[in-house]
Amino acid sequence: MRTQPHQSDRAARCLSALGLLAAVTLLGACNSDSGSLAGGGNNGTPTSPSEVVVKPTAFNIANQCHALQSVASGKFVSVTTGGTYAVDQTLLSKAAPLYLKPSALGKYMLFNANQQLMQGVGNTAGTPVTSTTAYSDSIEWSVLDDERGRDGFSLTNTGTQMKLALLDSSSTLGSVEKAATGSNTLFRFVPTQGCADFPEISTNTTGDTFTGAGENQALRGFADVHNHITATTFLGGAHHGRPFHRFGVTQALDNCQTDHGPDGRLDLVENLFKVQPQATHDTVGWPTFNDWPAADSLTHEGLYYKWLERAWKAGLRIFVTNLVENETLCNLVRNTKGKPTQNCNEMDSAVSQIAFARDLESYVDAQYGGNGKGWFRIVTTPAEARKVVNEGKLAVVLGIEISHLFNCGVKLGQAQCDQAEIDRQLDRLYNLGVRQMFPIHEFDNAFGGNGIFDGLVLNGGNFLDTGAFWTTYDCPGGDNNYKDYILRQPGAVMTSVPGLGNDPLSSAVIANNPGLPVYPSAENRRQCNKRGLTELGKYAFKRLMERGIIIEVDHLELSIKGDLIDLAERQVPAYPLVSTHGAHGGITREQARRMIAAGGLVYPYQGNAQAWTQDFKLISSLKSPKYDFAVGYGADTNGLGAQAGPRGADRPPVKYPFTLFSGKDWDGVFNKSVSPVKFDQQKSGERIYDANAEGQAHYGLKADWVEEVRLEGGNEALKALYNSAEVYIQMWERTQAKRSKINP
Repeated sequence: MRTQPHQSDRAARCLSALGLLAAVTLLGACNSDSGSLAGGGNNGTPTSPSEVVVKPTAFNIANQCHALQSVASGKFVSVTTGGTYAVDQTLLSKAAPLYLKPSALGKYMLFNANQQLMQGVGNTAGTPVTSTTAYSDSIEWSVLDDERGRDGFSLTNTGTQMKLALLDSSSTLGSVEKAATGSNTLFRFVPTQGCADFPEISTNTTGDTFTGAGENQALRGFADVHNHITATTFLGGAHHGRPFHRFGVTQALDNCQTDHGPDGRLDLVENLFKVQPQATHDTVGWPTFNDWPAADSLTHEGLYYKWLERAWKAGLRIFVTNLVENETLCNLVRNTKGKPTQNCNEMDSAVSQIAFARDLESYVDAQYGGNGKGWFRIVTTPAEARKVVNEGKLAVVLGIEISHLFNCGVKLGQAQCDQAEIDRQLDRLYNLGVRQMFPIHEFDNAFGGNGIFDGLVLNGGNFLDTGAFWTTYDCPGGDNNYKDYILRQPGAVMTSVPGLGNDPLSSAVIANNPGLPVYPSAENRRQCNKRGLTELGKYAFKRLMERGIIIEVDHLELSIKGDLIDLAERQVPAYPLVSTHGAHGGITREQARRMIAAGGLVYPYQGNAQAWTQDFKLISSLKSPKYDFAVGYGADTNGLGAQAGPRGADRPPVKYPFTLFSGKDWDGVFNKSVSPVKFDQQKSGERIYDANAEGQAHYGLKADWVEEVRLEGGNEALKALYNSAEVYIQMWERTQAKRSKINP
């Protein structure tokens, strides 16, 4: 049972007589032992004390324990033994404590001490409300100020569209028509104690995260420049779970059997990439989480918002979330699951994910007490990002990572778009707030060839997507063990039988192409993509620069990376480019040096702390004296990217609890005094996570990863990491400054 600040019965009588606004001011006189009215949020969701002490609004009651008091009778609501509700208590101590869990801004689930939800029943006036454990529209209540300016709020049910009311000539709590405006439809929210905990995941932290040093001061915090929090509808239902659900964690992270089948046997995409077509897994999510999320799980949610909140408390300040889709894999899942109406168009899917991202922003606002109150803020300019980060919040940048950017696929060598379509679709995405883009992703498109990094599954996908397998050449550098390359070697050792041989991908490939390609198989003959930059690709690069888009070089074929860098260097000043998750397709040291010299950045795939520290030292050797230097990371969570594994028995372990921002390793990391934050082991439902044993099982363990970075790289590594948000924004500012005529 949750304990909230106690209000005595004497205080309750004051509240009834004086009204809540006056009573808040006079509580000290009515009750000398009242304590604070502020209550911490349920399971780690804080609510500012200053927002609770003032008059309640439809928003600042979020995640609080309250009783309902009828304005008409002055009496409090209780729960009957039959699960209905009565307006019959004169003492606050006898009232039903109701936990107010927001489902959206101004909308709530009312969770009673019996762990049941208040439910509207039917659409007939005079029907009593009741209790339920089932989730539906009937348990959601919209809270509004009285339209006539009277003291109290009305509550309207989403499912029945009926208004909560003290029924005439009785003490029954029931429903009346939505248009009713009598005082019997008005209620006060009075802080109380005794609420049951609404199911939720905790951040398991103690202490407040830091804010900025001031408007014109350099920002501190780390940047994740490659992630996929909007991948909920990714791949036609292959991905299971959501970063939020209006009805909470039990619905957001529920059993995945609906998407992955009994024992997970229909988890086609994950089994395909793991080369384990018959693999199974425990499908139960909340509350046991036996098999997922996990560091090597590719199709289960890893970015639930409370996990992201824990990372934010550890100092995450820039978060680039890429809208993502793969039409070929989506079609495979759609056909396998018998969903012929599923829309797999990559641009359509990406645009729909923008609305989802903004819904998430609104949901976090609801948890924190109102519009703009939350820590998750979508930004569209570097100036907005600076303001948000200075406030100590998370600046979220929208990017896009699809193979058919602007609908520019290629079929049998023929482009599926033209310059006019590029212009239309670029305007569409820009106007919706997208600021970071991958021109090419996993398959060839109208702009050119992708950088090969998987010679098995993705080649089969390229055939289904474009009508052709990759045509390749021996990657440069094979004789010198790729010493010229940084982060990732180019190309891959190819197989002549793309796919697994006994899965839907292989079946589709073989059915449509009985003559499979033959590639060199020797290890020192890695194959690169022979398809280079097209005229449409040159036009697209020019238009992206003219709009000030942050352009990704990852996934471009090695030669196309060189063409783009050449174009960027011809601008005056040079146009910044970015590599955000490990230089997919390969990148030479010289290419990386030129990008950094032009004011761009190279941030590695996150990996474990040992690998990241090594990458940081490698990249630091290429830094430019002209620009500030830092290294963030791209985690690629939810993007079919495996996360870092266990800590390793040979490494110093993370010792729980650990404290960030305090100790000699943190000296000079911040440009102001910062309070420490303590992190216990993260607990989700019944599962307690240990980064030493299971690595980056979900995004909340990024906090634990920061502690690993401290253990591996000490003060030098922490300074580079916590400068990465500032360096990202500086790069973005230089990009925006180039929004003008671009040299050919």
